[in-house]
Amino acid sequence: MLGIRSLLLLPAFIASSYALVFAVDSSQLVPESTYATAKSEGFTKAIIRGYEEACSIGGEVDPNFVGSYKNARAAGITNIDMYWFPCNGSGNNCKSYATQLSEIASTFSANKMDIGTIWIDLEKDSVCNNFNYGTAGNQAQAQAIISAIKATGFKFGIYSTPGEWSTLFGSESFVLDNSAPLWFATFNNVETLTLGTPFGGWTSAVGHQYTDVSASGLFDLSVFSS
Repeated sequence: MLGIRSLLLLPAFIASSYALVFAVDSSQLVPESTYATAKSEGFTKAIIRGYEEACSIGGEVDPNFVGSYKNARAAGITNIDMYWFPCNGSGNNCKSYATQLSEIASTFSANKMDIGTIWIDLEKDSVCNNFNYGTAGNQAQAQAIISAIKATGFKFGIYSTPGEWSTLFGSESFVLDNSAPLWFATFNNVETLTLGTPFGGWTSAVGHQYTDVSASGLFDLSVFSS
């Protein structure tokens, strides 16, 4: 991540006109020093994988979640979200979505974590062969995920891409819950929130993951609305 923003950042007067928040996200254990460097370069938001598929055991709280959270806080980053990669797939003995969320909630409570938004990661994974229920079945699974998280009262959003959406649900036009905020990925190195290819009923987004390249090798980089 070191130096990435200096290479890709829009001119200051343009960036400030959009009031963008710069964010880093990671699925690995990130040291406090790396978060501190990110913060010094203007990345004031962190998103940490909080729950992983772990399909061989039905899903689990990411072992790196609490450590990375504590390191981000120690580095002075207080705007922290997490993302949930739900375990599913007909060949996997996954815990129910309610149980996965209960494990997340217990982790929040046990570690006194202050998490803003839980981002639901909706994408295909060939290793675990998730979302393999066919178009109608995949849509039903996604609707069950939304119902489960709504029952918790957690603030949530959806992370995906137009291509992943079409792969999972048969069409970019399938609407799951376009009232939820969208964080989308397009690795074009453009630090704007422009949703070039609308999908899922969204015509705008609150977050854009614009690159998966960082000098530390630990981060993807995003911009969010303030």
